[in-house]
Amino acid sequence: MTSLINNSNSNSSLINTINSSQSKFNPNIYSTKAIYPASATTYVKTQKASGSFGANQTMVFDLMKYGIAQQILLCYTKKGGTDTKIGDFDVMDVIDRVELLSSSKVIDTLTSNDLICQFSDLDQSQYNIVDKSCLATRNVRADGAHQFVVPLRFGLLSDVNTQLNLQFNEPMSIRVRWGANPKQVSAGTAVTISDDDIFLKMRYKAYNESDFSEILAENYNEPELNQMSVGFYDENSVTQKLTATQDNQLVVMPLTSPGAKVELKNTDCVNNFYVIVRRQGVPTTGNYIPVQINRLRMSASGQEIFDLDGVELYYSKLCKNGFSILTTTGGSAIVNIAKIQTGLWEYAGSGTQSNTLSLRELNNPIIEVWFQDTVASSGSANAQSYDVTVVEEAVKVYATTSSTGRLTVALTN
Repeated sequence: MTSLINNSNSNSSLINTINSSQSKFNPNIYSTKAIYPASATTYVKTQKASGSFGANQTMVFDLMKYGIAQQILLCYTKKGGTDTKIGDFDVMDVIDRVELLSSSKVIDTLTSNDLICQFSDLDQSQYNIVDKSCLATRNVRADGAHQFVVPLRFGLLSDVNTQLNLQFNEPMSIRVRWGANPKQVSAGTAVTISDDDIFLKMRYKAYNESDFSEILAENYNEPELNQMSVGFYDENSVTQKLTATQDNQLVVMPLTSPGAKVELKNTDCVNNFYVIVRRQGVPTTGNYIPVQINRLRMSASGQEIFDLDGVELYYSKLCKNGFSILTTTGGSAIVNIAKIQTGLWEYAGSGTQSNTLSLRELNNPIIEVWFQDTVASSGSANAQSYDVTVVEEAVKVYATTSSTGRLTVALTN
C-alpha cells in the first residue's frame, strides 16, 4: 500500500521539485536539539528598601545581586470589610508607573497604560492568569482581603537572551509610583494597604560556576555588550468631551465627525501603536475601564497609513499564518484596546523583530480615534470627558559596560 503512494508521488512534478529543494528536511534523521545547562531556579520575596505606600508616593525595591532575573511580580493586598468590592482594572488606579533602575538611573518604565496594553497582546491562556490575578472584579470576601499580583515584564524580560544578569550588572532596583487614588473601592467598606503587604516576588536562575564563567567569557569579552529589546513610550493624552443622549445615555463619537486627534511627538522606531480611551472622573464610576473604539485612523505627511473601523479592528493583530488573534472572548473590556502593528504578531510578544517604523522623518504623524461609551446617569444629557492615549512599543538598544556592569540605553533611533 505504501509503495502505491510513493510510486504515485514519484511521478509528481511538484513533489519532485520539493524533494530537490535545499529547504527539504527529514525529521526522522536523529539530531539532538538545543539543551540548556542545568540551573537552580528559585522564587525570592523582596521587601521595600525605602519609601511608603500612599497617594502619589514612591516605594523602592533593591534587587539582589544574584543570578539572572526571569520574572518580577509586584504583590499587594487590599484589606477592607466583608462588604468590600473592587472593580475591574483597579490596578490602573493603584499603580501610576513602575521604573527599572540601574545605578539609580531609569532605563525602562511601565506606566499603568503600558501594563494594560501589554496584557491586551496576550493570547487567551496567558490572559486568563493576568485577569484572575490583577484585572477582574473582586467580590466580597469573609476576611475582606483581596490579593493582587501584577507581572512586571519589562522589555528585557521578554526574551531569555536578554534577561537581567543581576549577578554581573551594577546594583539594580525597582521604583513604584502609586496612583492618586490607590485605596478606592467600587462598593462597601474602604480598604487599607499596609507597607508590609507590598513586596516583590522574584524568580532567579543561577548557573553553576563553570556555566556562569562561560556566560561572562562570551558576553563580556568586548568593551560593551549590546542587546536589542523594546520599551514603551506614552504620548500626551488628549481630552475629548462628548455629550450623552437623554434617552439611553449612550455617548458616541460619530464616524462622520472628526476623530479625537493625538499628535505623535515621539521620534523612536515603533513596532506597535496601542490606543486606549478611558473616562475622566472618580474611579467608582468605572473610568479606568477602556471604552469601545469604533474606528482608528493613522496618517502622516498627508497620506493615510491605517484606517480600520468596527469589527475590522479585530483583524489588526496579523499573525504569520495570515490569520489574526483576539485576546479574549470572555467579555473583558481588554478587547477595547485597539492596536496598529507594523509587523506580525508574535506569541506572547516575543520572537522575531518582524518590522518597525521610524517616526523621525514622518511629517505630522497623527492618530485619530472614534469611540463610544454607555454612561449610567439619569435626567438631562450630561457631558462626559475622556482621555485618549496612544502607547508606543519602540525598539531600544541597551549597552552593558564589561568593566563595570553598568546597564544603559545606548540607542533609540
